[in-house]
Amino acid sequence: MSQKNSGIYKLFSYPLFYSLTQKIMSGEAQRSKIVKNIIKENSKVLDIGCGTAKIIESIPPVSYYGYDINQNHISYAKKKYHSKNAKFFCKKFTKTEMQKLPKFDYVILFGLIHHLEDQEVSDFFFLLKKILKKKGKLLTCDPIFLKKQNFFARFLLKNDVGENIRNKKNYLELFNKHFKKIKSKVEIQKFIPYAWFSTECQK
Repeated sequence: MSQKNSGIYKLFSYPLFYSLTQKIMSGEAQRSKIVKNIIKENSKVLDIGCGTAKIIESIPPVSYYGYDINQNHISYAKKKYHSKNAKFFCKKFTKTEMQKLPKFDYVILFGLIHHLEDQEVSDFFFLLKKILKKKGKLLTCDPIFLKKQNFFARFLLKNDVGENIRNKKNYLELFNKHFKKIKSKVEIQKFIPYAWFSTECQK
């Protein structure tokens, strides 16, 4: 995993600061829009890199499994969503972890891929294909570099915690190696200037 962890970037490990920046940057709204009308009630959902698990508030009642390597975020999620049908794990998602879990209708990777090198993404997708049900879906959302991008948006992207933000071509090259059905979308945010790349994938 490749990301910035020193200096001001340490603040992102604190739930309140993380949640505030997600709200300001419209990350929460963007992710909520993606899952709306896709995730069905009573399904099984795996959320890797779940952060504070805010997405729970945007989906119907499901069997939810959240993984994150940040203990502060997981502790926060456990306290806030203890009444939900949710399980939280402060662990890195690995083959060993995968073998302990059921098959899932949906796997969420929101804001994770741009923290990973190409080989790490490929290894990850290989595992996720095994844990997805036959008609299961992978949902992703990450920042994206565009041609002739707004100067401030590009500045924010270059200073993101994740160090592997890609352009559309590079993102799709990774997805096409593992998934047969891919719906992708680029959303340009005007305030605060930013750009998002989201996908809905099936194997």
